[in-house]
Formats: sequence, structure tokens, C-alpha cells
Amino acid sequence: KPDPVPKEVLAKIMEVALRAPSTDNTQPWEFAVVTGPVLADLKKSLSDKMGAPTDFTPDIPFPIPNYKPPYIDRSKKQGKKVFESMGIARDDWPRRMEWYRYMARFMDAPVGLILYVERCLGAYAILDTGLFLENLMLAAMNYGLGTCTQMAVVLYPEILRKALNIPESKLILCGVAIGYPDENAPVNKFRSERESLDTFASWYGFD
Repeated sequence: KPDPVPKEVLAKIMEVALRAPSTDNTQPWEFAVVTGPVLADLKKSLSDKMGAPTDFTPDIPFPIPNYKPPYIDRSKKQGKKVFESMGIARDDWPRRMEWYRYMARFMDAPVGLILYVERCLGAYAILDTGLFLENLMLAAMNYGLGTCTQMAVVLYPEILRKALNIPESKLILCGVAIGYPDENAPVNKFRSERESLDTFASWYGFD
């Protein structure tokens, strides 16, 4: 929904998220919180730019071309079901592109976050920021807010750097759309699947 989210509510959510653990307590996460006319301009720039994957230049390389089974199978299965939930046919490229542009507009949410870390901090900083992000998403639910982590909004980092004064020394990780969810939207009725615990867990020393 386009309903604005008060800054005070966002600040409370982020204060909770900041309690995330981090490597050696480095607390590497940084983030731009964007709304109003700044977000509107950013949405337009990103949506207008959205094109073929060969044009993407994210700070973290676009991962999908490197997916192998079973990862590519899970990805394709989910993508198929997402489009089916919205009644978008596989060969309906105009509607598919409309969806991609919608994602580039932070799904028309009233608040967008861009998360980044110092490049020199390496992989552990990315892991730490993931812990911060999970905290943020869970805390947001307590205030009736919905969130969606997004790759689509960081595919063109040069746009973000210019609009938000993010220096080249920062590694831009992902975006987050924040707003009050529209429960009647077909895509919000979709639920992603999960593999069984035994797919991931190896148990040692248990009877």
C-alpha cells in the first residue's frame, strides 16, 4: 500500500535490528532510508533503466547464470509459481517486464532501504548484515509492516551512488521495500516452498 510509514516507527524497528550480532562487534551494516520525492525519483530512474540481464552491473555479480542443480531447479520452480499466482504466462514478455519494473520501483512501497558495507571488510560483513536484515524484517512485522528484500533495486549501483551519495568504497548489497502490505494482492497470497530439514542438516553424535 502507498500509506506512509512514520519515521518514528522506522527508527524503533531499526533500533531493534541494530542488536544483531556481528563479527568482533564490527557492526558493519550501513543503510540509506529513502521516502518521499527522493524515493519517487529513484523509482523512476531504476524502472526506466530496467532491461536485459546483460546490462546489469551490481556490485555483487548477478548470481543466476552460475546456479547449478539443485539451486537452479528451486529458483525456476519459484519463478514459475510467482508468475502463475499473478496470471502471467511464460511467454507474456510485456507483462513480465512490467513486473520487473514494478520490482525496480521497490514494489511501489512508500519506503526503500539500500544496504551496504565497506568493501574492505569482506564476506563476514555481508553475513553480519544478513543478521541485521533478518532482525529488521521480523521487527517490522510487529508494527504491521511488510518487507521484501530485493536484488532488482541494486542492479544499477551507479544510479544509487549518484542519488544517495554512496561512495565507491561501499559494497552495495541489496534493497528492502517496506510498507503496509496489501493482503488482497495476488502475489501476497503466494508462499514460497522449503525443502525438508534432512536436505540441509547433517547430524553427528546423535543416537
